[in-house]
Amino acid sequence: MSVISYTLEKCQKCMACIRICPTEALSMQQQRIQINREKCINCGQCLDACVHQGLQAKGSTLDDLAHYEKTVALLPPAVFGECHNHAEIEQLMHTFIEMGFDEVVELSAYEGAIYDHVQQYRKDNRGGYLISSFCPVVNRLIQMKYPMLLSNMIPFELTAEIAAKRIRQQYENKNVGIFYLCECIAKLPLGKFPYGNKRSEIDHCVSLVDLFPKIARIRNTKRLTTEICAKGLCSVASELFVQDEALSSTIVADGLKKVQLVLDLAEFGQLKGEHLLWLSNCINGCIGGNLLWGNPFEASINSRRHYASATKDAIELNNEEVILETVLFNRANMKSLKERMAEFTKINEQLEKLPGYDCGACGYPSCRVMAEEIVAGHSVLADCRIIHVKEI
Repeated sequence: MSVISYTLEKCQKCMACIRICPTEALSMQQQRIQINREKCINCGQCLDACVHQGLQAKGSTLDDLAHYEKTVALLPPAVFGECHNHAEIEQLMHTFIEMGFDEVVELSAYEGAIYDHVQQYRKDNRGGYLISSFCPVVNRLIQMKYPMLLSNMIPFELTAEIAAKRIRQQYENKNVGIFYLCECIAKLPLGKFPYGNKRSEIDHCVSLVDLFPKIARIRNTKRLTTEICAKGLCSVASELFVQDEALSSTIVADGLKKVQLVLDLAEFGQLKGEHLLWLSNCINGCIGGNLLWGNPFEASINSRRHYASATKDAIELNNEEVILETVLFNRANMKSLKERMAEFTKINEQLEKLPGYDCGACGYPSCRVMAEEIVAGHSVLADCRIIHVKEI
């Protein structure tokens, strides 16, 4: 589910978003940006490229708190990278109580449990390499462009969903609203609202950066006693993930370009040995999320400081809670190799008829994308401006 929306009145028709999209999900048709919801992976590259805010991503708001008898906020430990010391962490935690949440559950102990499960899964599945990603962008990218690598992925549920299920069981007879405070736009579709993820136990996903003005206004010296799990910080900061000597063969790729390079090498059999691939769309891991208000470099320094003083243990999670049971990594829903080759042949036939300039005049980012749209029945050869001029 794409969370990107288009704002026509702010669009300057510069096409910068089209050029930067890694999956070619954007095009300019009928003087407005069209978003291919099947191709969009919510990486946020287009939002960064659009200086006029013609593209936006929004989640739920605090107005939704009024709909529930009790409200619980799930807070990712990545946000603690914005805090310089433990006192600031406890002040931030209390700020969410003052915003109207009845309870704030920070997720570092859950992240720590997943960290332990990843290491155990690695020991139990020797041979070749494994892909560890709790980044929806990377998961979707692999599903779309690298389906042959799906069998190498560690099939674990997202931490926030595991926590939400436990909370739902704890308050099973109450009208409880569970709000995930998102550090990146890729996690905005995790909840039921506003993007309709009906399988989720999370009700709403709220952008942390949207809350920042209110955080800055009401934050004070009041503190909510909070302990942090060191292993949980390892799961959200790439630098901390590889501190353990046992993880010396881990390959860390943070940032989409590095992720794509590693996946290209993996797909073509260029990775040798028993590596663990730790992949994240954001620089330095989740602490560099595009819905946080700081920067990933200071967040990395702060996270190291919190790691050194962390005292909380990881919680116990059983395999039934951790294993992902959805169809996200189900090969049965993917096209067969024969079907893909037949489609590839049709696309190439159309591509040979196009000029190959990748000029973008047709509104598509490349001639190949236009060939794909022709095969899909969404466009025709005459839509190519160069071919049209020649025919005239």
